[in-house]
Amino acid sequence: MRCRWLYLIFLILLLDQLAKSAGQRTRNARRSNGNQVQSRIAGGSNNNSPGRVRGSTALRRPQARIVSGNSRRRNRGTRRLNRRNRRNQRSNNRRSSANGVSSRIVSNSGQGRISQGPSASISTMPHLVQVHRGSESFCGGSLISSLWVLSAAHCVFGYTASDFYVIAGTSRLNGTDGVLRTVSYLAVTPLFTSRTMNMDASLLKLSSEMTGTNIGTIALAQRMPRPGTQVRIAGWGATREGGNAVTNLRSVRVTVIRQRLCRIQYRDQATITKYMFCAGGESGDSCSGDSGGSAVYNNRLFGITSFGMGCARANYAGVYTRVESIREWIANTMANN
Repeated sequence: MRCRWLYLIFLILLLDQLAKSAGQRTRNARRSNGNQVQSRIAGGSNNNSPGRVRGSTALRRPQARIVSGNSRRRNRGTRRLNRRNRRNQRSNNRRSSANGVSSRIVSNSGQGRISQGPSASISTMPHLVQVHRGSESFCGGSLISSLWVLSAAHCVFGYTASDFYVIAGTSRLNGTDGVLRTVSYLAVTPLFTSRTMNMDASLLKLSSEMTGTNIGTIALAQRMPRPGTQVRIAGWGATREGGNAVTNLRSVRVTVIRQRLCRIQYRDQATITKYMFCAGGESGDSCSGDSGGSAVYNNRLFGITSFGMGCARANYAGVYTRVESIREWIANTMANN
């Protein structure tokens, strides 16, 4: 009789322990699902087709403003860069599978940037330069001293200084009337990642001083542009979404909007940080090929063209890096290199 009671008590305790274990597993699973990290940028498929049309139910993602070729089979030149690029590609693929996030580098069939803007002369903006990576891609940049160019981080991220050259003093893309310099050193801001595009800025040191006709430097802004300010942007990016780069320089003025409004516009797409400001309007926008270019007001450099949702789409301003927020990094990098 005593054995039966002991057996019954043991059975009850065993069932109680099993029930507790099952409950703990359920709670852990719920916590795991609740804490899963989600990308801040929603997107669609892995291709960079411009087919994500406004009003479509497909998820869309912001695009960086760079023109490039197919990077998957590109030879980086060194084994170290090949390994780094394969790791980056795997990381991007995982992020894309999780939430449709792209590396924000658009192909040559991707999206243009100075849309709706008229032609311009380099003589009116002699600080503006072209930053080329061989024949594969190009960005814009600003000459802030005779030896230093300020551009976007995503234009140079993952590459070495010897991969780039800079052309200044010409209104034409790859113009033969321009002055060419190779790059001896490059630096990317410490907080930049291709996922967040935060602090999207880079510095390129030229192999020798950049001088010549229609070549000049620009001063850095000391404050953030106020809402309502019209900044001038320029570049050789395509004039419409889905278009190709243009031969002649184009320029347009866009209006700075409030940070709060910009955060609302991008609330499901990207995080607008203190290192960014937004500008847009019906007059035009920036696009692929304009990345790294300047946003200027009163002959001072206020912004660096960074990314956006398509080109000149309603309710999506372009996003620019705030130059005044990185002045200390710029000064320290130039002083120590």
